[in-house]
Amino acid sequence: MEYAEVTEARAPLAVATLPVVRRIISKLRHSEKRVVGIHARPEWLGEPSFRLGDDLVNVRACPSALAVRDAITQHTVGYLVVLTDVDDADLGLAIRARLVHERLTALRPWEMVKQSFDAPVLDPLLVAEHWAASALTGWEPAGGWAKAPGGALTRDHALGHLASVVFGSSREGIPYLTPGYPDAISILRWSLDPIAVARLEGLAEDIRDGLIHWLSESTGPAGTWTLRAVQMGHGGDALPLALISGLLWPEKGKIPSSVTEARGLVRARIGGADLRPDQAQSWSRAATALLGQLDHPDSLLERTETLLGEFNAEALLERSLILPGSYALRLRAFARSVRRALPDPGEAALHAVEKAYAELMEHDLATSGLAEGLAGAEHDESISDPRARVARMALRLVRWLTLPEEHARTLTDALNEQVRSGGYVEWAFADVWTGDSDREVGKAYRELLDEVAKRRDERDRRLATQLSLVIEADSDPGTLIPIESALTTLVRPLGKSLLVVLDGMSAGVLAELADELTRRRWTEFVDQTLGHRRVLLPVLPTVTEACRTSLLTGSLRTGGQSEEKSAFPGAVGDPHARLFHKDDLRAPGGHKLAPEVKAAIDGRARIVGVVLNAIDDSLDKMDPGGTVWDLDAVQHLEPLVEAARTAGRLLILTSDHGHVVHRDGILCSGSSAQSARWRPAHGPLTDGEISVRGRRVLLGGGDIVLAWREDLRYTGKRAGYHGGASASEVAVPFAVFSPTPEMKVPGWGPAPAQEPVWWNSTVISGRRKPLDSSMTSTPKEEEGALLSVEEVTSTEPRWARFLDELLASDRYAEQRVRAGRSAPDDGRVRAVLEGLLANGGRLHESTLSAVAQVPAARLRNVLAAVRRVLSVDGYDPISYDPDGVTVLLSTDTLAEQFGVPGP
Repeated sequence: MEYAEVTEARAPLAVATLPVVRRIISKLRHSEKRVVGIHARPEWLGEPSFRLGDDLVNVRACPSALAVRDAITQHTVGYLVVLTDVDDADLGLAIRARLVHERLTALRPWEMVKQSFDAPVLDPLLVAEHWAASALTGWEPAGGWAKAPGGALTRDHALGHLASVVFGSSREGIPYLTPGYPDAISILRWSLDPIAVARLEGLAEDIRDGLIHWLSESTGPAGTWTLRAVQMGHGGDALPLALISGLLWPEKGKIPSSVTEARGLVRARIGGADLRPDQAQSWSRAATALLGQLDHPDSLLERTETLLGEFNAEALLERSLILPGSYALRLRAFARSVRRALPDPGEAALHAVEKAYAELMEHDLATSGLAEGLAGAEHDESISDPRARVARMALRLVRWLTLPEEHARTLTDALNEQVRSGGYVEWAFADVWTGDSDREVGKAYRELLDEVAKRRDERDRRLATQLSLVIEADSDPGTLIPIESALTTLVRPLGKSLLVVLDGMSAGVLAELADELTRRRWTEFVDQTLGHRRVLLPVLPTVTEACRTSLLTGSLRTGGQSEEKSAFPGAVGDPHARLFHKDDLRAPGGHKLAPEVKAAIDGRARIVGVVLNAIDDSLDKMDPGGTVWDLDAVQHLEPLVEAARTAGRLLILTSDHGHVVHRDGILCSGSSAQSARWRPAHGPLTDGEISVRGRRVLLGGGDIVLAWREDLRYTGKRAGYHGGASASEVAVPFAVFSPTPEMKVPGWGPAPAQEPVWWNSTVISGRRKPLDSSMTSTPKEEEGALLSVEEVTSTEPRWARFLDELLASDRYAEQRVRAGRSAPDDGRVRAVLEGLLANGGRLHESTLSAVAQVPAARLRNVLAAVRRVLSVDGYDPISYDPDGVTVLLSTDTLAEQFGVPGP
């Protein structure tokens, strides 16, 4: 006897299924007799009759010989199939005489299995599973089992398909288990369906135990413990238990003694077995992966936190990277670190804030993944949660407060500082002002805002004083470009361009817009004599009728749209130039941009000007402090930008003045002022005011009083104001963007990253002073030119000699020869290495671009060239952090490859 036959002799009677009955009838249809007896369990779950070709087949379950006789007696049409567990001898001769072959057809389960899978050969490992034959025949789907590949039916193929059928499908009809490929995540997903779980629990004990045993083998510890939880009646909590297990059994470190009892409570829910840390982590990872696939996981996360409470293990909550309660705790921990750092954060305090922020960002609720890795910028789009974005801005403000206070010596320095750094403070301040829903976090943010406001107020006071002196003396503005000279001095030489004047745009709003333009593959260009964005000197007061008209007419004058349109072509030196205002921009249905405006941008005019009022209008109609200033937030800007790209024009963004946002404002009454931020020059000055007179004061008879404190106003409350002398109002930003970094613009070239160092990098790393791009030499941007970097401390750093010896080594000379024409200039290599070495071998791309004075659009190409020279035998000392935007330098690899002592 074969092994399969011995096994079948010991096995209980099989259940006849529809596919089995179909096959038997198909083989016996040549007989004249129409009654087929099958020795099987007297059970039939299918329809009492079915069609086989043109024939009708009737099936009857008969638990006794009498029932068999009655079924045969009553049969009239078609075939009759009787299913009985009565032996041939007990049926009697008369009944057997009516049967095909005059005997019962025995069901040989393994033969049936072979036929079902169309497999001549059975895997001995499958046959050893005594329970499997009856299970495979009993659960065979109506369409039969999938054909065994290669003709041999393996244990995994058969049981994998069986498990897929037994475990069922989701409401969407998707099987929980892929036939032949069960995995732990699928088992967890199935455990969430109580109906599907009940199907498994209703199986015969031997089949259930056998299937669970095989699935445990196939899906590893994660699947095993899920199935154990199901067996113990806790299937609905399998996923929360998995998450908790990951906290209770860490692979490294210890848990608080106060929560050790929780381990026993978890064991009780999975059958009492102990968990190894590696098994617990595997189970937890599977649960975390499944959560990422679910549309609505909130109830499961809430249940996890509830169970932690029931287990008296709340102390573990903060360790979780996915639970909402952990996210709240990490936010509070970050807020506490911010409060401790105030009012004057030092290196230790800043380090604590950076650490708390890093722990917050480890949480899944904070981030949506890695940044896209665009050269020169890390974008807040990598942060999915608004609360995390506010926390990032809070961190940036703390970094800014850590910088030593350096007072601008001149008005030029003060206005440049506002465009280069102050505008980013303004952006971060506005975001942090929106606050957080948690009271503790909100309180910390308010204290931070108060400290930042103090420093900003002091800078505004100094700037206002300098402004008043310069305006009254009517002195030479130096490198500052007066707003009335911008068209002649800046715009006209730039050539074919689209000039967009965003009425009321401050340096902070420009910083936001520039960030998005960079992500949209626009390349910012800067004046090579400066290396950073331009700032214009406004006329006063900073209101539209004075500032915008002076800008667009090229002369000191007040007026409106008619004066601006008539004077604009002459001011830019182009008779074909066009200037469009709000009414000109209304597009007919179906058009994103007014056809006349689009035609002008595509036409022969060298300069096309457009005035957009969205920002200025927001001061009346909305809260600009809560606005995300992207292209979509400024009506008409997005289609204008795309039209400029299509036409191959430079894009120039500037404004006529900035603005301040209403925040806890103070009304200065009795001033006879007609404007919110300036008044006639009568009466004594109060705190927050400055007197200004001179040729550039175009209203109030040339002698007025301006408010420099942001919270001071003379008229009724609005969302925001302009007209005063704060840095946010008087610093008029001027930025140029090219649709391609290869565009040739005389005197202008691709800019290094314009974000200040503290925006993306910590400002203290073992040095007495922060590394800042302002400490570098003025760039002279030419193709392949050297951009040197000055020392950032008064004493030579330890790595300076190391760098000198490396660049003077024979191996370095050999590497340059191998690189050939693609080798970068030695000065470029030095600039990159200096920036990295000065920051401990780790620096954000945008910071490296700034301190090494490498154009942001070219940084990755420059790094690739530097890496080719420094990589010896395939060992690259420069790499990227997994975040995709942080550059890493291995000094050990450099020292070993070039044979010089390490720093």
